[in-house]
Amino acid sequence: MAADMIEVLRTADIDVVAKLHARCFYDSWDSNMIRQVLDMPGAFGFVARRSGYGSIVGFALARIALDECELLSLGVAAEHRAQGIGARLLAKTIDRAEDERARWFFLEVAEDNDPAIQLYRRRGLTEVGRRPDYYENADGSRTNAYTMRRALPVVEDRMRGAGPA
Repeated sequence: MAADMIEVLRTADIDVVAKLHARCFYDSWDSNMIRQVLDMPGAFGFVARRSGYGSIVGFALARIALDECELLSLGVAAEHRAQGIGARLLAKTIDRAEDERARWFFLEVAEDNDPAIQLYRRRGLTEVGRRPDYYENADGSRTNAYTMRRALPVVEDRMRGAGPA
């Protein structure tokens, strides 16, 4: 069942998001880390709630600094993947970045995470760099990451054709 709602991450959601983060990533963030992230200037988050249950099945955490938005983390519960939830969270995050007048959107993704890479490519992100041994794995090995980026339309470009204000 797909998530019905994408909502702003609330303080009351942090513990649930931390548990989901631990299910999604080996090098997970606990509640305190997520609070620290959200306390940073320009930081924000979204959650995906499952229809009819209100339970959180996905999250996105991002930060805007100057004219750049960085997707810090995006995760979806394994049993809810491939249902468009990650795409909806990503779209909402990009929309927020555009609303805040960011000109660039970027992220890091493990180079072996093909579903995420395909999702990001579908939203116009391209590989612009590589970070060797960026992620730590459960077995102690390391995985490289791609840095991906896309330009965002500036406010003037988005408003063209809208006529005088």
